[in-house]
Amino acid sequence: MMPAETRKTLLMVALDYPPCQSAGVQRTYKFAQYLQSYGWDVVVLTVKEQVYERCDHSAGTPDVLHVERCAAIDAARDLAWRGKYLGFSCVPDRWWSWALTAIPAGKKLIARFKPDVIWSTYPVSTAHFIAYRLQQSSGLPWIADYRDPLQCRYDPSARRYSGLAKWIEKQTIKHCSLAVFTTDNAAKLYQRLYPQQLLRKFRVIENGFDEENFRQLAASGPVSAERFRLLHSGALYGDGRDPTPIFRALSLLKQQGKLNAQNFVLSFRGCQAQPGIMALLSELAISELVEFLPGVSYLDSLTEMLSADALLLLQGPLFNNQIPSKLYDYIRAGRPILAMTPAQSATARALAAYPQQYCAMVADELAAALASLLDERTPAALVTPTQAAVYSRHSRTAELAALLTEVCAASTSVTLSESGQGVA
Repeated sequence: MMPAETRKTLLMVALDYPPCQSAGVQRTYKFAQYLQSYGWDVVVLTVKEQVYERCDHSAGTPDVLHVERCAAIDAARDLAWRGKYLGFSCVPDRWWSWALTAIPAGKKLIARFKPDVIWSTYPVSTAHFIAYRLQQSSGLPWIADYRDPLQCRYDPSARRYSGLAKWIEKQTIKHCSLAVFTTDNAAKLYQRLYPQQLLRKFRVIENGFDEENFRQLAASGPVSAERFRLLHSGALYGDGRDPTPIFRALSLLKQQGKLNAQNFVLSFRGCQAQPGIMALLSELAISELVEFLPGVSYLDSLTEMLSADALLLLQGPLFNNQIPSKLYDYIRAGRPILAMTPAQSATARALAAYPQQYCAMVADELAAALASLLDERTPAALVTPTQAAVYSRHSRTAELAALLTEVCAASTSVTLSESGQGVA
């Protein structure tokens, strides 16, 4: 720990915060936890626990200076009638009501804790809007953590009500000190979208895995010598994660006599079997090769990754500029990886140096890759914790700490210049 007189304070604006159970919560969680060892105290502005659809208390919460939880509603849930809601009620996102309570609460936090920097994080546009309003009223430097591009920038289905979200994005890029993304592809996209901004405004801090999480796991047993288990951990949805090609690959291998219910199973953890998927499995005559399992805690999902024969990642062309955060958990688990993703995607590039990985998009190529995995079946981990350390959350937090120091120094320089100090 640094001496109190040299420490600085960060105000984090984040909707997803422990105990929220979501794919992206680990980024905020671990930044909040590890920044303290880099001389930063953290104040968090978030929502009340009941706003979250699912909670996971197993991983704990970081010990930060202060957490302010504000009231909000989930418009898609709380304004729905018989399971349906009006599209415009979720503009710019489902949690727009959070701004009504968070902006006045944030101003009080700034007056009380006197933070040096504001940090806000997507994929909730409202978080950036809150930070924008707080930055405008306080004049503090602000880092906008976009992670991935605004959804309407890559998903045609999200463009109907995108006007307000784009306006928030425009204000964010204009007024933030730095905009941070998780891939080079995404950062370059925004450089093209906002050519009037300096290139150095757009930075990259990738996602990662947390070694502390893996240390908490009970020792996993050896990989099963019976059925080969291919595991997909997480949700399936739309064009971006459509499993149809992998199902057709299983059908081809079954027809070739290479797969049956005794030697193989594809497990989908944490997603429900939709009627359309079940109909397709029946049509392809592979229902006995696929199972859908209920969600488990985050730590239990990591344990399951360690004991799988191989891990399946679905990241279609819609997400070419993005890398799912679970890829880094997959890498740390050290199991072979089969990725249904285009060769030019950010995900494929991230996997290029991994020792036993296959990237393919069509059924026959996926079938060939899976056949190779079956032939090369290995119980040993492909990477050691030391080899994977470059992807750790500790390393990512060091990168964020450096950016925080940079924007603080730039802000101080501007203040001195405006006041006439330091001028010869």
